[in-house]
Amino acid sequence: MDEKKYKSIIALWGIILLTLQALALIDAVGLRPEIYTHLSKLMTSFIASGMIVVVITYMFLALNKKTIGHILGIIIGVLYISTLNIFNIIAGVCFIIYCIVMMRSLKKE
Repeated sequence: MDEKKYKSIIALWGIILLTLQALALIDAVGLRPEIYTHLSKLMTSFIASGMIVVVITYMFLALNKKTIGHILGIIIGVLYISTLNIFNIIAGVCFIIYCIVMMRSLKKE
């Protein structure tokens, strides 16, 4: 795979996943704060912040063509699926498929 295309796909997935976490934070704190308790706001904030760190770690490792980056990506995909939000489930499944395909292409190189 072309180096420029590889990096742009990783950046695109990183932006998608980071946007989903930002939307979760905005929803809990700003858009509909009345449906969240203080504990659930705090929990959502910590989980979203942790996921942001994990996604950035994935991007760093994947850009350096480390296989562990895509394994971390599969774990991220499973975590997105476990949120039981339709957008996160779709993103998680597509992300897992992408990571598997990228791991195969890295092994071929």
